[in-house]
Amino acid sequence: MIILNASIEDSESIANLHKLGIPSGFLSQQSIFFLSELYSYLIKNELVFCAKDNGKVIGFVAGTLTTNGLYKKFLRKNITLLLTFILKNLFSLLFIKKATETLFAPKKTITDDCETELPELLSIVVDKNYNGQGIGQDLVSALEEKLIELDVREYKVIVGSKLDANNFYLRKGFIKQKEFKLHKDESSFIYTKKLTSL
Repeated sequence: MIILNASIEDSESIANLHKLGIPSGFLSQQSIFFLSELYSYLIKNELVFCAKDNGKVIGFVAGTLTTNGLYKKFLRKNITLLLTFILKNLFSLLFIKKATETLFAPKKTITDDCETELPELLSIVVDKNYNGQGIGQDLVSALEEKLIELDVREYKVIVGSKLDANNFYLRKGFIKQKEFKLHKDESSFIYTKKLTSL
């Protein structure tokens, strides 16, 4: 098993892992094509690492230096995808509500002790067949090494309050900063972690 920078060729595998590993999220309700395009954008413009076993993507982590405008920039660069996306969901009030909440989420996630927005771990998934092998920890470490290289001293992650992942982040040294409602019906926690040079 190796951890490396994800390539555009990995985007569909990453999209499939996202849908399987984060089944309840807003993005997971979108098509594999949409998620593949999103991860292609993140791979080109942000921080995405994947774990591979014999060439197969078995896990990934995606991060960004700023979520401010991230999804808007992605949709602007993919105008045809945006139009298809809107037309497909035009009459879904739930979709419009969730999409609006997601687009404006970064403003809700600034913690009281930090005036500026922190870099963020956006998503992480490991194939369930490889759970318990430390791959998630290795992926987070790869992201942290890159953040340190970019002179980042602190970053955050947002986790649904009912998810088992909360324990993972606490074990990794994250500190719970705030509880808030990302979507009106769901409570989430913001965790932050200070980084030190290796």
